[in-house]
Amino acid sequence: MAVTNYDITSAAYHPEGAHDYELSILTGMDSFVYIIRDRTRNQLLAYQSQTILTADQKNWPATINKMIQADDKLRSITYSNCILGWESERLTLVPQPLYDASNPRAYLEQLTLIGLEDTVRAERYQELGGELLFAAPTIRLDAAERRLRPLRTHHIAGGLLSAWAARSRRLSHQAISCAVRGGRLFVAAHRSGHLLFFNTFTFTTANDALYYLLLAYQQCGWVPNRVPLYLCGEITEHSELYRHFYRYVEDIRFCKYPAPPSSPPELAGLPTHLYFELLCLG
Repeated sequence: MAVTNYDITSAAYHPEGAHDYELSILTGMDSFVYIIRDRTRNQLLAYQSQTILTADQKNWPATINKMIQADDKLRSITYSNCILGWESERLTLVPQPLYDASNPRAYLEQLTLIGLEDTVRAERYQELGGELLFAAPTIRLDAAERRLRPLRTHHIAGGLLSAWAARSRRLSHQAISCAVRGGRLFVAAHRSGHLLFFNTFTFTTANDALYYLLLAYQQCGWVPNRVPLYLCGEITEHSELYRHFYRYVEDIRFCKYPAPPSSPPELAGLPTHLYFELLCLG
C-alpha cells in the first residue's frame, strides 16, 4: 500500500557545498525520510525514504543511529540548515487565549496517555491562532536530535495545517486534505482558510483508511463527491489506497508547494507531493 522506498541523489550534489544546502528530515514512528536542497538555487539534490520495520522499532534509537551511520550524506556532513520534522499521533491545537504555558502536559493528558518517559513540546503558530502541543518518547526525540543536531524541530502537523489553510484562503473554498505516511493518515478540513477538523488515524487496510477519510467528511457535514480531496505523502494514482478513495471522492488532487525546488534529471520523475510535508517544515 505504501510507496516503494527511494534513495536518489543528483550528480549536482557535492559534499563540499553543504554550507549552501538545507537538510529536512521527517521521522518519529515507522519511517525515515529526508530531502536535501540547494538553498541558493532552490534545487532538489537528494531524496531518501526508508521504512523502519516493526522489529527495528523495539530499539528505535539504535536503529536510527545505524541508518545515519550507513548514509554518506548524513554520517559526517554538517549542513548549514537542518530541520527535523517529528511525526507523532499524540497532538492537539490549543487556541492562544486558552493556553497556559506553565503546564502544557495538562492539555494532552485530557486526550491521551502521557507517561513520565514522554516529552511534551509546544509550538506557537500565529497563522493557526494557537499552540500546537505534541508528545514524543524522550529517548527517541533525544536520540534523533543528538545524532542529527537540527537547528529546529517541528511537528509535521504545524507546517501542513499552515500550508493547507493558506491554499484554502487563496482559493476561498472548502476541502479535505490528507497526508499519508506509513500506516497513518493525518486529515484536516478547511473552509476559506478556517480549520474545521483535524485528526490522525492509524490504519492497516485500505478500507480502514477510507472509513477514516469519510469520517472527516461526515464530521463537517460535507458530501464527498462535492468537496475536493488533496493528498500528499506516500500515495500515488496507482496505489490501492488512491483507488479506494476515488470510489467515493471524484475530485482528488495532489498537494502543490507554492515555490517547489527545481529537479535535476535524476529526480525529475519524482512526484513533488511525495515530499510535500518536508517542504512545509521550512
